[in-house]
Amino acid sequence: MEPRAGAILPYLIDLRSILLGFAIFNLTTAWTMDREIRMCSLGPYPCRLAYLIEPTILLISSLFLSMNRRWGNAVALLISGYLLSCYVRFLLINNDPVTALSYWTHSDVLYLSRQLFFAPIVFCYSALSITKKHNYRHNTSDA
Repeated sequence: MEPRAGAILPYLIDLRSILLGFAIFNLTTAWTMDREIRMCSLGPYPCRLAYLIEPTILLISSLFLSMNRRWGNAVALLISGYLLSCYVRFLLINNDPVTALSYWTHSDVLYLSRQLFFAPIVFCYSALSITKKHNYRHNTSDA
């Protein structure tokens, strides 16, 4: 039993695995919230899909990031960067974002804050992974 736990432990403490697990958790909680709430107050999306679009995008981005390939990190960077630009655009459209957030129900604010917390982490980690792999390839080719 001890060798098996030693083989699984590095995968459990890897940040890519943690991000993938949180993306799955994020999608399942958004799915349960979507089943309970029928009134949509988020963005330009159709009411039926409003709560599932961003978690699905973040799950796809985390899946590409967990592949640990150079092109997968680039795709994860592009996808999470697109999502971040959508959030920035949403906050800039409102003249007073704090007042706009105060009109939302409590569950909507928690939903958006969870997405706004998770997307920059995926974006930054994929950017760091790309630069780390690029620097590693550049340093090994010089030697």
